[in-house]
Amino acid sequence: MDIIQIPLTDQQIPINNIRTRTFFVVHDRLDEDVLRNGLDRLIQDHWRKLGARLVIRPKDGFLEYHLPRTFEEKYVLFNWTSQEFDYPIDKNTGLPKATPSEDGITLLPPLTSFEESFRPSDWPLEMKGQPHDAPMLYVHMSLFDDATVVAVSYPHVLGDQLGLANIMKAWLGLIKGEAPPPMAGVDTDILPNEKSYADYRKKEVVRKGKMRVRGKMEDPLVILAFLPDFILHPKEDKFIVFLPQPLVDSLRQRHSKALAEKYGADPGITNNDIITGILLKLSRMHHKTAWTMSLSQTMNLRGRIPELTENRDAFIHNSLLFSTARFRMDPSTPLSELAYQNRLAYNSALNKKYIDITLVVTREMVRRGQGTHVCEPFDHSFHFTSWNAAWRGLDFSPALKEQVEGGGDRAPPKLFVMGMGKVEGGPDRYSPTLFCKSAEGYWVNFGVPPKTTALIREYLKKNPTLENF
Repeated sequence: MDIIQIPLTDQQIPINNIRTRTFFVVHDRLDEDVLRNGLDRLIQDHWRKLGARLVIRPKDGFLEYHLPRTFEEKYVLFNWTSQEFDYPIDKNTGLPKATPSEDGITLLPPLTSFEESFRPSDWPLEMKGQPHDAPMLYVHMSLFDDATVVAVSYPHVLGDQLGLANIMKAWLGLIKGEAPPPMAGVDTDILPNEKSYADYRKKEVVRKGKMRVRGKMEDPLVILAFLPDFILHPKEDKFIVFLPQPLVDSLRQRHSKALAEKYGADPGITNNDIITGILLKLSRMHHKTAWTMSLSQTMNLRGRIPELTENRDAFIHNSLLFSTARFRMDPSTPLSELAYQNRLAYNSALNKKYIDITLVVTREMVRRGQGTHVCEPFDHSFHFTSWNAAWRGLDFSPALKEQVEGGGDRAPPKLFVMGMGKVEGGPDRYSPTLFCKSAEGYWVNFGVPPKTTALIREYLKKNPTLENF
């Protein structure tokens, strides 16, 4: 048995308890046997670490991988289940559909209202709820007359969504006949780790408004600022928000021009910046006064550091970083300013010193058992995560049933992705997740109190194009 230590950056709180669920909705029939055999070959012959077990280390409570040197015949590499339906996917599943772009932003039923159509009810939803000796990978296939849903559950400790995408591409590539590259970071931490926390001066690592080690009395003060919202608005409506592509493009172009006129140069805001700003403003529609906002977003280090450039497709583990903008805002703060603040924070987080210090701080927070929530005492916080970049280039064509049986090339099947990658039962009002971008627009997991829901619906009905928002 090989025991492999897990980097502290993979064991952030609450990452260490999350099992990420991802649903790949492929609008074509896939071959179950081909996929199952392909995953078996990937683990047996190439990326053996995927067959390891996560075990709590008794001396300090941290996790480690236990990887058999030989997989015995009875050893379970992954949990595999499937179910076949004799009807199309749009019947009885509740899968969300895009609405006409002229309707503007639409609030659709949440993932929780239909995800059990695509996964077994006994799947572990968190690490603490999984059976002893559970494999890391759970896969369930739902086979419809016209589509297939491949559901994958895996520990967030193992990797982020770009890591999952690398697993999927290696898996599908192997089916196509292409051997995957050697896995990067099999038994070493390849993220920058040149200095320790003690090597830095206090003012370098204690950065107000950024990720930092907090004092003993600061965590209660951070939580205290959220209590009034939960006391006054204990209930939460959850949705999948659909944002049409033409609307987001139009808003980005309009606000880019306004910001260039205001600041003298085009700040380079993206559609993600616009979406972040929209959701932040919508989520705070019930607020009447000004507040200090810690607006953060998840960044990925793949392709941004030398250690994850050439081998980025072979690295499955977490390479996450958070950028944070801290500023005063009120209900009148325009969307353009929120997008601008988000873009400034993102750009400033790309330099090597910021990356190195943030990784050092992250490791120290994990050592001390602190969660990596970025928020100052008495501030409000809002965190945006996008999975969209992970799915670029992901093609299920090698596993198409018709292609496997009849041969020949076909256009890649249409793909739609959704899922859940946060603490089970936690609020969504402070941390939306962009699942994917389809041909029609963007799909985001979102939540707000019922009072805010009513305000949002009323506002969107009157102003679907978000003029002067």
